[in-house]
Amino acid sequence: MLAIAYRSLSEGPTGLLDPLIRSERESFAHSGRRSRRQVQRAAAESLLGDLLELVAAGPLSHWQVIRNQDGKPTIVNADGQSPIEVSLSHSGPLALVGITDLGEIGVDLELKNPRRSISEIAAFAFGPQERRVVESAGLAAFYRIWTLREALAKACGIGFPMVTDGRDYFAQAAKAGTWQSEIDGRRWLFSSGELPGDYAFAVAIALRSPFDADCAADLTPRQIMRRIGRAID
Repeated sequence: MLAIAYRSLSEGPTGLLDPLIRSERESFAHSGRRSRRQVQRAAAESLLGDLLELVAAGPLSHWQVIRNQDGKPTIVNADGQSPIEVSLSHSGPLALVGITDLGEIGVDLELKNPRRSISEIAAFAFGPQERRVVESAGLAAFYRIWTLREALAKACGIGFPMVTDGRDYFAQAAKAGTWQSEIDGRRWLFSSGELPGDYAFAVAIALRSPFDADCAADLTPRQIMRRIGRAID
């Protein structure tokens, strides 16, 4: 089982979002940081609940969401078991969620910002080869590598220290699509690409068993509206 979905925050829990989201990105950008974080987390968890109901036969109310010290979420059923791995991300007025039973998962979503100091960030966080890719290919390469590093770190349950460890992971990564590779003896499934509105996304899954290539289409995020049954592929 594997599903990746995204949603505009304006399609999240209406009572919480309406005061903040009126003209999407503009209103959201001018709301306070704490308010934005509250809205983003609420929208992401609302999307998680809808995705669970669509593909995992049970709403979020059947599960308990637990986060570790780095914020990585785990869902636990009534028996205290965690048969499904989940990952949440948000950037600006968009939320992204991934759920699977294939292995630990991490997803990341970033709104591309042309004013961001990508050279300085890459010099601080990326490996030498990744930095050279950013120097030659610019903004798109930076966000492709950054989101992949974030997704990998989330799946490992490590968080920001791994994102900025200065090691090369994705200098040879494809510009978009799905592929497998091995890191430190573990087999990984990766996917990266773009979403409407100039967003970059990435997915990383630590595979527990060989992956069926026919499932590759499942790594393409689909938009899910707030009401169940209004899924848009």
